[in-house]
Amino acid sequence: MSTVERQTHWQNVYQTKGEQDVSWFQETPTISLDLIRATGLGTDASIIDVGGGASRLVDALITEGFRSVTVLDVSEKALATSRDRLGPRAQHVTWIVADVTAWRPDKSYDLWHDRAAFHFLTDPSDRAAYAMRAKRGTCRRARDHRNVCAGWTRAMQRFAGHPT
Repeated sequence: MSTVERQTHWQNVYQTKGEQDVSWFQETPTISLDLIRATGLGTDASIIDVGGGASRLVDALITEGFRSVTVLDVSEKALATSRDRLGPRAQHVTWIVADVTAWRPDKSYDLWHDRAAFHFLTDPSDRAAYAMRAKRGTCRRARDHRNVCAGWTRAMQRFAGHPT
């Protein structure tokens, strides 16, 4: 699926359905929050929620005091729903409208959260592109010029179709 087709599809979903009318809606994203808390990351950690759209995870992260939260989604409408819901608190979030399979991360994140975006990528080339973005978005250059990756594992490489 092309970026334009993907964007058109998701814009249509969020223009024709309310945030609570989609099958993946969660009033409180308990499992994601529990997993994020289990990492032991401090509130200064840089977190990206890929495919976060209208999810309420961003609300919970801001409420818990996280100060470097980014939400990426291919649908501007989904992000607008979250921004509107958050009101003035939305100014504390970085909002990115992009197709994750084509996006180029410009920084390294301490935690990459994705509840379902990867799941919707059925084409192997889209999954491989996603995995490359995830790796770029969670790796940074150490002083000795080695790549240091936050949570990048061989399992993700295999799952996305990358050689180990």
